[in-house]
Amino acid sequence: MRLPGFCFGLGALACLLLSARLPATGPYMFGSFGTREVSNQDMNDFFAMGSQGGSQFIPNTVGEAYLTAGYRFTDPFALEVGGGAQQGREESSLYPFGDVDLQVPTGDLSLLSIAPVFCFDTFGNDTSTWLNQVGLRLDYAQVSGVETLESAGGGISSLDFNGATVGWGLFYRLVNLWAAPRLSVGLEAGYEALKFTDLEAGNPSGVFVGQPGHRLENLNGAAAYLDNSGFYARLVIGWAKDSSTDAAGPKPGASGSGRAAAEAALLAKARALRLAGDKSGALQCYRAYLVARPTDAEAWMELGKIYQDYGRGAFAQDCFDRARELGKSANP
Repeated sequence: MRLPGFCFGLGALACLLLSARLPATGPYMFGSFGTREVSNQDMNDFFAMGSQGGSQFIPNTVGEAYLTAGYRFTDPFALEVGGGAQQGREESSLYPFGDVDLQVPTGDLSLLSIAPVFCFDTFGNDTSTWLNQVGLRLDYAQVSGVETLESAGGGISSLDFNGATVGWGLFYRLVNLWAAPRLSVGLEAGYEALKFTDLEAGNPSGVFVGQPGHRLENLNGAAAYLDNSGFYARLVIGWAKDSSTDAAGPKPGASGSGRAAAEAALLAKARALRLAGDKSGALQCYRAYLVARPTDAEAWMELGKIYQDYGRGAFAQDCFDRARELGKSANP
């Protein structure tokens, strides 16, 4: 019996302890888990021969877990590497001499990938920044499993198989949908092309003993294949120190001179990040600074210009209005 797809994702939770919310720039790690829709290859003609009964291909859902590490450069680019595993699957076929099963145990389909990623920020509201990522993934995958034949007389024969392939994928990811200190949640959706067309056979038993060749074949004697291509959706979770913690204001209870120094350092960092072109990092620092020093008209004006650069006219105008009101109160 198959495990539910979401249960397989629990294997990623240990890895998530090393995860981090994506920063404005710099390294990041996160874990994700979800499900993929693949083609169920159960057919009357013995494992994906494709010439008979093709209409019997139906969707089949498998679970998967994934761990990603990347580096976000100055907008808009990032580079990622990752690895993961998929839930097992079983394909059944009718054969003239008995029933055949092709079984891939959970975790025995694994993959490694590298992906260039395009990043851009959008806003949920005036205090939350969502990070959008679009990427092209290059995959290397391995699979292993066992083929079994149960004859009409009840005898069972088996044949191990394994294989490797190169695939590709396209994905869209939206993170920081919900964020708290040391925690961030997002979503990822995409398509991955992953088809194993050269499966090597070994360790035969029963009727498989003595058969020529070392590859897994279908009824026509051609190479059998296992297709794990399909659309997928994943939940992305990460927690650890993120870039926004560097933008925290002075700690409660700090002395007057200590608070003033911390506020000055935070404002200086916001301006330096803005000059360096790191709008996302500067935005976080300006927000934190203005929580501690909400009467700084010049800082409100500078924050408004960043919102203006992002095309967020309403947020920018609100900042400009606050700056003007503070200026009037300072010069009645």
